[in-house]
Amino acid sequence: MNWRILFKSIKFAFRARKRVIVFIVIYSILLLVVGRGLTNAAASPGAEVPWLLMAFVVSTLYAVLISQFRRTDIAILKCVSWGNSEILLLLIGEVVLVSLSAFLVVFQISVEILGFATYFAIQDAAFITGLQELIALPAGPLFTSMFYIVILQLPGLALAQFRAMKIPPMRALREE
Repeated sequence: MNWRILFKSIKFAFRARKRVIVFIVIYSILLLVVGRGLTNAAASPGAEVPWLLMAFVVSTLYAVLISQFRRTDIAILKCVSWGNSEILLLLIGEVVLVSLSAFLVVFQISVEILGFATYFAIQDAAFITGLQELIALPAGPLFTSMFYIVILQLPGLALAQFRAMKIPPMRALREE
């Protein structure tokens, strides 16, 4: 694994700051929803399928959007002799950045909400308790949903890499 390219992909992702921030928020919501759904679906077998399908669709959509928005950049990198495996690593780096950032955001919010709930429990704050039930996730479902989302991104990354392989290097030299 080429760590230099992986770290370069993180820098590269911050060039499209708006898209990355929007998908960090989307992935954070996805982590919360999938974590809640998996927690509620633990009692009945087969009830987790809609939540996993939703995670699959969103993560695949993001991987395809990356390959769509990075067409010119990928063509330029192919012109300067980057291989398909290096371009795949570039796409993986951006997806990992978004997934890990969303996980850290949800974890931080969960910890803060639990801290507020503990602090205000003396005064019996119903608002904080309701917020805790809505937003805060226990560690088990949070890690489980993160694992499922990362695993379900693999088909989307394969599709993104397939689309990136089809981009001709001459596309970078054409005027648009």
